Amino acid sequence: MAVLRRVKRPRVDIEIEKVSKYFKKEESWSTELADVSDSPVSIEDIKAMAAPEFFTYVESKTKDLLPVNSKLEDSSEFPANFAAIYSKVRLMRSKIITPVDTVGCASLPLTLNEKYGIAKYQIKPLHYRLQLLVALMLSTQTKDETNAIAMNNMMDYCMNTMRIEEGITLEALLQIDEKQLDTLIYPVGFHRKKAAYIKRAMPMLQEEFGGDVPTTIEGFNSLPGVGNKIGFLALQKSWGIVAGIGVDVHVDRLSKMWRWVDPKKCKTPEHTRKALEQWVPRELWNEINPLLVGFGQVICPARGKRCDLCLANDICNNVDRKLVKLRNFEESPASLRGDHSQLLTHLQHTLVESGSAAPRIKKEETDK
Repeated sequence: MAVLRRVKRPRVDIEIEKVSKYFKKEESWSTELADVSDSPVSIEDIKAMAAPEFFTYVESKTKDLLPVNSKLEDSSEFPANFAAIYSKVRLMRSKIITPVDTVGCASLPLTLNEKYGIAKYQIKPLHYRLQLLVALMLSTQTKDETNAIAMNNMMDYCMNTMRIEEGITLEALLQIDEKQLDTLIYPVGFHRKKAAYIKRAMPMLQEEFGGDVPTTIEGFNSLPGVGNKIGFLALQKSWGIVAGIGVDVHVDRLSKMWRWVDPKKCKTPEHTRKALEQWVPRELWNEINPLLVGFGQVICPARGKRCDLCLANDICNNVDRKLVKLRNFEESPASLRGDHSQLLTHLQHTLVESGSAAPRIKKEETDK
């Protein structure tokens, strides 16, 4: 086992950044859809990359969101409402900051390391991949914000109790007691099972995968507590491989709500994944997960939908017409997840330009 360097670091409270990564990409990208190449990826070359090269490479292969003005041509293979709804959801996502943007599994290791004094390009890619996998394993049936608390507990314990300067590493998780791990991840759903899964998975990574995460969907699925959703998302952000659509509860629910898949035939998220992959263009396979997850978190949750804020309320088959008619933006609950202030401003300007009476927006909504 490698010799671990140890250093004491101060305890740091995790915060959620206020600038969405989606706002920065719109101006610089091409207006055409990004090309997702199927050319073979050299895993050994990726393993040898330093942090700047690794993150640049993976981000080039798995852009989280295409620009708002990128062309999405309609097709006879699409559901009738797909292009219209998808384009409007993409526009909304450019104007809201959601939990998945800041403390979603792909962003969480970066956010945590930054809070504990480790800049993005100082993170060893090996450790990022491990932390990503652990975050994904903890994330099932758990809100991103709650998952962030559990991961922060683990990071703090590894750095300040175990004195491991890199934080959450394979070596740390091999050493940590399962009961202690369960205590640290207590906020997440099914924490006891997840603690057991992690403790069983770590020796497998060491013995079967050379101390790194798997490089294939079959490899990820061989780990306890890991299925296709986790596997496909991990492949994307670990190796830049887009091999399938990551379908979580939001993607599953919204795809059924808009009839992009047949709810009677798609009983599980895995059924939904297979149905979507029959017609969703491959260049959207990576984007569709964070796009719909963020939309489902802030605008269209399972409970408390904000049809009055939704730009697709004129074409959505499940719209609440009474809520749209009210358009009482001042009733926006303070507990609304994320930051939707830019969307509110956009809606107000749109209503003014169309000659409609624009509801007054509370000052605190626009000053966020």
